[in-house]
Amino acid sequence: MKENHPEPIDIVIPWVDGADPAWRQAFVSTPGTGHTDTSEIRYRDWKTLRYWFRSVECFAPWVRRIHFITWGHLPQWLDTSHPKLHVVRHDDYIPKEYRPTFNSNTIELNLFRIEGLAERFVLFNDDTFLCRPHRSEAFFRNGLPCDMARLSVPQPSTVGHIIYNNLELINGLHRQRVVLRHHPGKWFSPRYGLGNLLKTLTLVPWSFFPGFFDPHMPQAYLRSSFERTWQQWGTQLDRSCRHPVRDLTDLSHWLIRYDVLCRGEFVPGPFNDCGLMTLSEETIDPICQAIRSRHYRMICLNDSETIRDFDTMSRKLCAAFEELLPAKSEFER
Repeated sequence: MKENHPEPIDIVIPWVDGADPAWRQAFVSTPGTGHTDTSEIRYRDWKTLRYWFRSVECFAPWVRRIHFITWGHLPQWLDTSHPKLHVVRHDDYIPKEYRPTFNSNTIELNLFRIEGLAERFVLFNDDTFLCRPHRSEAFFRNGLPCDMARLSVPQPSTVGHIIYNNLELINGLHRQRVVLRHHPGKWFSPRYGLGNLLKTLTLVPWSFFPGFFDPHMPQAYLRSSFERTWQQWGTQLDRSCRHPVRDLTDLSHWLIRYDVLCRGEFVPGPFNDCGLMTLSEETIDPICQAIRSRHYRMICLNDSETIRDFDTMSRKLCAAFEELLPAKSEFER
């Protein structure tokens, strides 16, 4: 399913090896890491990264380049000489005043500084996998990212404060009623499905944006959107990026996405065939079955602090991916 495009599309994926003793020592010894979110589940390795590379090679061969972001460590099996792989260390693109950083928000907010990054790129996390063949139009159409503009009320969570920080800036620049009036076809597209449209309609009377639906799937972006956001809110972003680990006052890359949605610089696309599932002893078997059967075109697997036997669950998950993607990719030695 090779495709030819006038403009290339890249993938960016940040990765960390939380078991690396050098990384852990740097993490512990960095000032400011004692009063923030340092949960173990943010860094443990499910040993599924090789299947992420297999899924991209198998289901999205049109990708021009994969920018693999790392603190410095690399999987032993990864072939760093692959022509489509660009290993990017923090020192390569994150300004020195923000380093060292163990904050995913800082790592993601500075992506536009990566040398050679295409104007069109898709931000992946290493817990999100393609499970079916994808055309590039699943992420970009007419030069714009595909996304869903749906109003929502943020739920209590570990990132709730960060979402509200983003919304404060968005509501200072955009007015909900004006945005909906200027871009009705993008906010009320039938591609979203009746349920999502009804949820937006219930929040239309609000004079400000209460929140946006976040699909937690690979996010398509334009590099220029990042540059514009830094021009608009450079002072606030600079302050956020100086936090070495995640902080309650952080901003995140969702700020860029929200601004894009308000400007109507996207093409409506559905997410009803994507799955967001939380790993646990109760869900591991249904998750493995969903992977084997290709039930979803993309699946995001959230880690959980309730897991008791992590090693057994990791082996089950890898076995399911091995059935879906048994062939070794060219990214593996």
